[in-house]
Amino acid sequence: MTRSERPLSEHAFDPVATVYDSWYETPLGHTVDPLEKDLLYRLAQPHLGERALDVGAGTGHFSLDLATHGLSVVGVDLSAPMLDVARSKGVAVQLLRGDAATLPLASESFDLVLSVTALEFIDRPQHALDEMWRAVRPGGRLVVGVLNAWSPWGCARRRESRQQETPFSHAHFYTPGEFVRALRRLGPVTWSSSVFVGPGGQGLRWAWQLERAGRALLKPFGALLVGRVIKWE
Repeated sequence: MTRSERPLSEHAFDPVATVYDSWYETPLGHTVDPLEKDLLYRLAQPHLGERALDVGAGTGHFSLDLATHGLSVVGVDLSAPMLDVARSKGVAVQLLRGDAATLPLASESFDLVLSVTALEFIDRPQHALDEMWRAVRPGGRLVVGVLNAWSPWGCARRRESRQQETPFSHAHFYTPGEFVRALRRLGPVTWSSSVFVGPGGQGLRWAWQLERAGRALLKPFGALLVGRVIKWE
C-alpha cells in the first residue's frame, strides 16, 4: 500500500500532547466521541474482567474508558509526552512506551486488542497488524479504527495538511476497500463506519439520526472505519 512520502517522526504528537484532549470538550468532539465508541464497542464487545491492549493509546482516551468498564488494560504508544498525560489521569492502566510494529508483549495474552486512529500514522502498518494479531488470544478479537479517505473528514484533514504542517501531513488515509483488505489477511472481517456529521459541525443537531442512516445506507463514507477480526480457536 502507498504510504506518506514524509515518514512520521516518533515526536510528531509530542507538541500537542497537553492540548490533545481539549477537542473532546468542544461541542463537536463531545458529540463525535460517543458515536465512535458506540460502533467500536459494538464490534469489540468488551467484557468485565477481560485483558485488553490499546495500541496507539496516546493520552489514554480509550484505555481509560475500557478500564472504567472493568477491563485490565495495557496501553502502548511511541510518544512519551502523550503517555505522561495519560498517567496524569490517575486510572489504573499499565502504560508502556513502544513501537506498534514491535510490541514489547507476550503472544496470545489479550482477549481484546484495540487500535483507534493509529495505524494510518505507522510506517509499517502490516507489521503492526501482525504484531497486534500475535497478541490476541485464541477466541479473542482485534478491532481497528482508521480515518476514512472517502469521508468529508478525511478530505478536510488532507486539505489542512497541505496548508500547514500537522500530524495529518504524515497520515495515510485508508479507503474502505484498502482497509478491509489489510485486515482480511488475518481472517474474515466485520466492518462498518461511524460519524456522518460534517467536520465543520454540519448536522450536529441530528448526529444520532444521521449515524443510524449512515451506517445502514452510507457505510463507505463515515469518518471512522472500524473493522473486527476474531481469532478462532
